[in-house]
Amino acid sequence: MIENEIVQKQPQLRLPHFSPFVEREAGIFQMRNRFVRIAPILACILAAATFATAQDVVGDFTKSPNEHIINEIDRPFMVSSVKGYLFFDDNKTPAPKVLFEIQGPGNSKKIRKATTDDSGRFSIRAPEGTYRFKTTLMSFQSEVGTVIVSKKYPKTNVITITTRPGV
Repeated sequence: MIENEIVQKQPQLRLPHFSPFVEREAGIFQMRNRFVRIAPILACILAAATFATAQDVVGDFTKSPNEHIINEIDRPFMVSSVKGYLFFDDNKTPAPKVLFEIQGPGNSKKIRKATTDDSGRFSIRAPEGTYRFKTTLMSFQSEVGTVIVSKKYPKTNVITITTRPGV
């Protein structure tokens, strides 16, 4: 014999008749006689947001029609001005006609561009600050990274990047 038995029921939330959800009970929605948990739905939404973030690596930079591989250079270039060289993957042959772009400083969306000359050299006038950069050349892998421009860095510091054939 059970005396003073207390039975607690989960409160139910009744949704309007036009809703595709019939009722909610303990974090589970019943939809057309199926139970759909909220967690998997949220996981899918978060996965989609993560994918979009990965695509944002290139931001507003120019995209090559056959751009498949984008390499992130981990260490920032610390220079007194935005100038440097691009080479092909043998690190000896200059890479002409490569588009070099910087975005910034900071959160600014302004993009400055330069194309390398026959010697693989480029130069962009830019005030002090932190910039994102990207290299683009048809049929080659793109490189992205960070450039920090400050007068405190030696004028001998230059940006040197090696570009590799794409896939």
